[in-house]
Amino acid sequence: MIIKRMRTKQDGNLKLQRLKPQNLHERKGPDFVTSTGGTLHLYQLEGLNWLRFSWAQGTDTILADEMGLGKTIQTIVFLYSLFKEGPFLVSAPLSTIINWEREFEMWAPDFYVVTYTGDKDSRAIIRENEEAPIKFHVLLTSYELVTIDQTALKSIDWACLVVDEAHRLKNNQSKVSKGGASIDHKLLLTGTPLQNNLEELFHLLNFLTPNRFNNLDGFLEEFADISKEDQIKKLHDLLGPHMLRRLKADVFKNMPAKTELIVRVELSPMQKKYYKLILTKNFEALNSKGGGNQVSLLNIMMDLKKCCNHPYLFPVASMVSTKPWTGTRAGSENEERKKRPKY
Repeated sequence: MIIKRMRTKQDGNLKLQRLKPQNLHERKGPDFVTSTGGTLHLYQLEGLNWLRFSWAQGTDTILADEMGLGKTIQTIVFLYSLFKEGPFLVSAPLSTIINWEREFEMWAPDFYVVTYTGDKDSRAIIRENEEAPIKFHVLLTSYELVTIDQTALKSIDWACLVVDEAHRLKNNQSKVSKGGASIDHKLLLTGTPLQNNLEELFHLLNFLTPNRFNNLDGFLEEFADISKEDQIKKLHDLLGPHMLRRLKADVFKNMPAKTELIVRVELSPMQKKYYKLILTKNFEALNSKGGGNQVSLLNIMMDLKKCCNHPYLFPVASMVSTKPWTGTRAGSENEERKKRPKY
C-alpha cells in the first residue's frame, strides 16, 4: 500500500493518506506511471512504495540496488508521485546528465526539468529566469556545480535532494553536506554503499542524519569487529530503516548466467604508433610544443591502456588528427607507395 503525505492549507500540518488500492495494480503500477506508456517491474514498484513510505515517515534513505536494476527510473517515478511537493534538486555526475534528461522525459513528461550546467554566465542567466519565482519542478545539475554554487542554491527550500553516485559524499570534507541548505528529504543512490569501509559508510549516514550519526570514532569502535555475526546483524538493523538493496539474482530468478565473450581487435596504425612511443619513452613525440597537458609516463601501464582505448586521449594525437587536409596527403602516399620495392 502506498502512503501519501499531504499538507493542509489551514494549519500547514502533515497528514498521511493511503492511495486507493485500484491505483496501484500489482503489475502495471499507479495511473501516473501507466499514463507514460511505461511499465515498472514488481521490485521497482516495491522500491517506489518503500521510497514513498520513507518520505512519509520523514526518514532519509539510500537506494542501493545493484547496478542495472533501474535506480534512476525508481527515483524519477518517486519524484513524479510528489508532483506538487517540489522543487527537487538532482545532483548527478556530468556524464550521466543526458541519461537523466532522457529518463525524465519518458517517466515524468509533465515535469519541467531545468538542466543547470554551463559556464558562470550561463548559470547566472538560468538563476535569473528560473528562480524568481521558481518555475521548475526539478533542477538537474552536477555534483561539482552544487558545490560551486552552493550559496545561490541554498537560498531555495528544496523538497528533496537526490544524489546519484553517492560515493562522492563519502569524503568527510564534502561541502554539500555542510552547505546549510534547506532540504526536507534526502535520497542517495549508490550501487556499492559499504565497500567494506566503515568510515565511508559513516559519512553517508552522517550526511543523511547528522544528528544521529555524529561520532565517527564511536561508530568505528562499536563495529570494530564487523566479521562477527552479531556485529553484522546489529549493523543491518541500524541500516534497515535507511537503506534498500536488491541484487539481480534476488529479483530476476530466471535470469541466465553471465557469459563473457572476448573479441580480440587489432590496434589501428595510430594506436600502434603511440604504443611504441610510450614503450620507448619518446617524450618529445608524445608532448606538444605549445605546452598544455603533458604526458609524464609515470605510469606506463596506464598510458598503454589509454592508448588501447583511444589514441585521442593523448592531446598531441588529437591535435595531429585535426590538422586541415591540404589535398596532397593522399597523393604523397601514392607517390611513396610507388617508390617501394616490389618483391
